[in-house]
Amino acid sequence: METTTNVSPKAIQVINLVKNAVSNSITGVTFFSVKNYTNSSNEVSNNLINVGINYEKSKEQDIEFLKNIKLSDYEFKSPEDVLIEAKNELIASFIKPNENRSNGQKDAYTNIFSGVKVHNESGVLYVYGYRVNKTVIKEGEYKTVKSSQKTIAKNELRKLLKTNKFTQYAIEVGNTLTAKGETIEL
Repeated sequence: METTTNVSPKAIQVINLVKNAVSNSITGVTFFSVKNYTNSSNEVSNNLINVGINYEKSKEQDIEFLKNIKLSDYEFKSPEDVLIEAKNELIASFIKPNENRSNGQKDAYTNIFSGVKVHNESGVLYVYGYRVNKTVIKEGEYKTVKSSQKTIAKNELRKLLKTNKFTQYAIEVGNTLTAKGETIEL
């Protein structure tokens, strides 16, 4: 456990709960089940997340997929010239991600293990991984977004990518999740 800033008592409690659940597993935790998760649009869902899948390997596979994609094999709403431009920009973003964004938040969290971290002040548990399954219990309220043609094309291509299923869940104190059959109440 690496930290470079002060960690609140609430965060230490969450860290210990997760570490205890992991230590009860011989192989360590790979899957997390998050029940009744409410997102920022008030959608409520049950989710199964695999924190053991390597994002970098998935990213490499997606780069190769995009380089070799035959656009005519799929049905897209976007024109081909826009799709080609969107594809090239997606490849470039995978190769050189925004480093400022990732470096700016390092000291705010304590990593428990790959894909699981705790915010040092709030004690909010963040679970990041590959969403294996999502069951929507209650639909959310999503605003209509006016996206550019290129953004729409990128989103169409992203739906075909493995990295598109990587997601992060912020789990507050008072919620529960299951890891390898062990229920963790925060």
